[in-house]
Amino acid sequence: MADINDGVRVGYAGKAYIGLVGAVAPATLTAVPDPDDWMDLGKVTEDGLTEATDQARSEFKAWGYDSPVRTQLTSKTTTFALSFMQSSNVHVISLFHSVPTDDMTTTGTGDTAYTSFTIGQNTEPDVRALLLDIVDGGFATRIIVPRVEVTERGNKTYKGSETVNYPMTFTALTASDGTSVRYMMGGLVVPA
Repeated sequence: MADINDGVRVGYAGKAYIGLVGAVAPATLTAVPDPDDWMDLGKVTEDGLTEATDQARSEFKAWGYDSPVRTQLTSKTTTFALSFMQSSNVHVISLFHSVPTDDMTTTGTGDTAYTSFTIGQNTEPDVRALLLDIVDGGFATRIIVPRVEVTERGNKTYKGSETVNYPMTFTALTASDGTSVRYMMGGLVVPA
């Protein structure tokens, strides 16, 4: 019999990747994401990844009863919150400011190079795909979100005593097959 503490995991490290809707996700837990489909979003702050599920239910009560006789799920929203650290990652900047990379212009080369863009009245949804890898030693979890949108952007602080971070919350959207999130979890075996 396995030690009951064997199943205790920590999200020690991880990676976040962004892709276009329809990007082919790795077929296995250990397969490396194709860099042509999935762009690495770089370093994440030590706060790591926060996954949250918000559910709303309707309650149905029978006449004369205090407790419901049935509940019905009316909505379920899954979000993933991360704060990225690398100001040099064009994909992070694109997501944070909701500006497509095609609308960014790089001028100059080497140490004098800079990228410019403008922010205006962009009402088009910026829907992408998200892939998250969480690692704890030899165990890994992969989360694939085929359709996702950044729905919250936190404050960005410029200060000498901390890094400039890009906090974002991604909301999973329903994909064409009716799913919203796919999990691959190492070290978890369904009993026969």
